[in-house]
Amino acid sequence: MKELIVFTNNGQTYHFSEVTNFRPTTTGFSFTYTGKATGVTRDAVFNNTSAAGYALVDEENEHKRADKALKGIGEIYTDSQRM
Repeated sequence: MKELIVFTNNGQTYHFSEVTNFRPTTTGFSFTYTGKATGVTRDAVFNNTSAAGYALVDEENEHKRADKALKGIGEIYTDSQRM
């Protein structure tokens, strides 16, 4: 699954989790997501005239990176207690 942040031309930011089927199109991009509040899966389409840009990241890789960082912090804490 992926996490998607869409930046619009009028300064708004939209955050989508559990994104699948992300597809660039000739006029913008489309994707499928599941709403956090409703649990409903929907298809969404943004066109290039309204979206200034987007950021797309693989949620699994981000979780692994965070776990690795937290493990490193735990090791530093453990080493400092030994002194």
